[in-house]
Amino acid sequence: MININSKHTRMKKFILLLFFLICVLLPDTKAQEAKSLWIDMRAGINTSFIINQNAYGNGELDYATTFGFTAGAGAGYFLSDKWGVTTSLTWAKIGQNYSGTQSSGDATRKVRLNYIELPFMAMRKTEASQRPTWIAFGPELMFLTGAKQDYHRENGGTLPKGENMVEGITDIKDRYKPVDVALNLSLNKIYDIYENRKLRMLVSANMAIGLTDINSRDWHTPNLKNKYSGSHNFYIGIKVAVMYRAFIKKE
Repeated sequence: MININSKHTRMKKFILLLFFLICVLLPDTKAQEAKSLWIDMRAGINTSFIINQNAYGNGELDYATTFGFTAGAGAGYFLSDKWGVTTSLTWAKIGQNYSGTQSSGDATRKVRLNYIELPFMAMRKTEASQRPTWIAFGPELMFLTGAKQDYHRENGGTLPKGENMVEGITDIKDRYKPVDVALNLSLNKIYDIYENRKLRMLVSANMAIGLTDINSRDWHTPNLKNKYSGSHNFYIGIKVAVMYRAFIKKE
């Protein structure tokens, strides 16, 4: 069972609360023009964890709060005032922090995973309290660009598989698959920037869960109960983007 500590849970609630406050306090936008293409630059923060810890044959540690960042560019095409499609190319830093007792020693472990994300999502506008919200959903390809493990342990006995938990910062990219497939869901609000018809601001709260086991086959290591469970990425975050209308089809 996944043990998500209270600080991690509070961070997720904070991100959702921040998105809610932005949606309520900022003024509404006019409707997005049908058959218009918008490009954007975006950045955001997230809190993430890895479902099912792979400790490579050693004792598992407790989950600890983990923060990450994302940045990149996106594009959206509004087919009508109700439907649209969107994609983006973003860099994301996710992973998982751990801390606790391992073989009677105090240990900390930080797994840092860097991905290039490429989602393909459909957008649908909903009307809620006269504040339109765009719901976007669809698959996402995540291309691994780097993976590091920062591990430290004080005192304690010998680990069952100590060779897999090298002290210090270790490059562990070979332990993970180069591509993950995820399902992405986001809630999006769009706001006017002054009276400029070509510039708008996008505020997005999104969640992504990996559908595939991220561990490479050579590192499908059974735990102390001689069982192996696949690991999956998961994160929830908030992004802010500045949108520019690049094209609109005139009727």
